[in-house]
Amino acid sequence: MSFLRRSACTAAVVTLIAATACSGDDKAAPASTSVERPQVPGERDRVVVRGSATVDGAPFDSRWVGAVVLRGGLVTPCQTTLPPVANGRYSVTVFAETESSGCGGPGARIVLWTYADNKIVFSTNALAWPGNGRVKSFAARYSTSAPAGAAPVTAQFTGGVFRADGVELPPGTRVEAYVGDTRCGVASVRSSESFTGYVLSVVGPDSIAGCTRGATLAFRIDGRPAAATTVVNTPPGQREALDLTLP
Repeated sequence: MSFLRRSACTAAVVTLIAATACSGDDKAAPASTSVERPQVPGERDRVVVRGSATVDGAPFDSRWVGAVVLRGGLVTPCQTTLPPVANGRYSVTVFAETESSGCGGPGARIVLWTYADNKIVFSTNALAWPGNGRVKSFAARYSTSAPAGAAPVTAQFTGGVFRADGVELPPGTRVEAYVGDTRCGVASVRSSESFTGYVLSVVGPDSIAGCTRGATLAFRIDGRPAAATTVVNTPPGQREALDLTLP
């Protein structure tokens, strides 16, 4: 199983939200060997957000810019890859709900994040979901003194999702985190050249009543209970991979 490679990649990003940094999707294949990739369901609904970005009022360079989607109190990492910020300019593609659970749709807001001052910093402003398949300009503002920005603080988890016989479940498989009967996080399995798995953010009671901090989390895979874990809803979550399995 190749998950050791994925886990090592994830840890290098400092927080689990950046797991897609290991993706090779933004490296084009040589023209002589490239083949047309099959269309993924919902792929045409992705949104491109681009524009200017400042940290503490000044343009900046960063290795990464990503995006989370806020919807119904939940927070879901939804960038397709992690492109750079160059001289205060960026362009990032964001999944829609039609492709990845918890991502963009009516009533959703996009909050961007970047790596600055040796930490993840979220934008202090948010962008309303512009409609499936749209390209939208957005002047992202970040503050190193308010790293959480417009996004709730979450506990982060990532890993593979497997059947009881060890077979990895496919992209689009829904993963949810619960405290009791309250849903506190949702995502889908995603796949790229070097990462297949889920990236999940779990909110606290400041976002959804009942998402108690410190409570043991129960996970569901496409609505079915996953094998029990001992992880709890405490930020920043777990750096090590958390594989989920159907019993």
